[in-house]
Amino acid sequence: MIHTISGGVASGGDHKKARKAYGRQSLAVQQVHHSKRLRTGRDEEAISFSEADYEGVRLPHDDPMVVTLLVELFTIKKILVDNGSSDNILYKHAFDQLRIPVDQLKPVKTLLVGFAGEMVHPLGSINLSMVAGTAPRQTQVQMMFLVVETPSPYNAIIGRPRLNLMEAIVSTRHLLMKFPTRFGLGEARGDQQVARQCYKTAVMNKGKDKVLPIANVELRWDVEPELPQPIEDVIQVPLEEGNSERVFQVGSQLGEVEKGELITFLQKNKDVFAWSAEEVPGISPNVMVHKLSVDPMRPLTM
Repeated sequence: MIHTISGGVASGGDHKKARKAYGRQSLAVQQVHHSKRLRTGRDEEAISFSEADYEGVRLPHDDPMVVTLLVELFTIKKILVDNGSSDNILYKHAFDQLRIPVDQLKPVKTLLVGFAGEMVHPLGSINLSMVAGTAPRQTQVQMMFLVVETPSPYNAIIGRPRLNLMEAIVSTRHLLMKFPTRFGLGEARGDQQVARQCYKTAVMNKGKDKVLPIANVELRWDVEPELPQPIEDVIQVPLEEGNSERVFQVGSQLGEVEKGELITFLQKNKDVFAWSAEEVPGISPNVMVHKLSVDPMRPLTM
């Protein structure tokens, strides 16, 4: 079990020169930029915690933050939220249950270093989609996980880099993580009972060289992740007068002169738009047809 994790490919990257450059940044005064923040489409809302957020939490406690999140549309339980970790970790026993071929892992050169100095070489890295929160207050981000084959009571660890990307604030006292979404503040609450079970498992199996059976991965198809939204409203304009089925969209914040010129240009060139396959004759089947590389023969019914 790796407790506090450093190294990996976060921040400094997977190369020695990149890590040295990242370290030198702390010696210089850096101008703060906010252009890469997640755009939620709402005014900034302050994140705070109150007495009401203690609901369901047994006090006093020193339990870690263990949550359930959607990863590639799989509901994965026993995910440790650890702002002391410099990387996101996906343990091999959980990776196997996602049904992703091992050959999709990208090689990683940098070792992971644990609290006591123990080193683990990741099997590789992979980018996966992660959804946190409850609809409609959800956020979806792409996460790079390092896949590690080592015993752990957890299925995964979410570290600092992606917590910062989500603009998430974690209160271990409240066992609650809050983050901005387009529909207001989203929440992911820690499961205190599961956290204590994981702690008990880690202590009981410390030093034992075996993979713990973790089978809390469930496939979910009923949750639609939040999709990116346009930064401005659009208006629909008919391509032809009297035909409401064929329309195009233009930005509502365009000036009247620019909007008029754009609409006139599109309507004059309406012949380049295709609305059905019948309107684009003469295309070679080699371009239009996609063939699957599978054996066309069907097995006999047993």
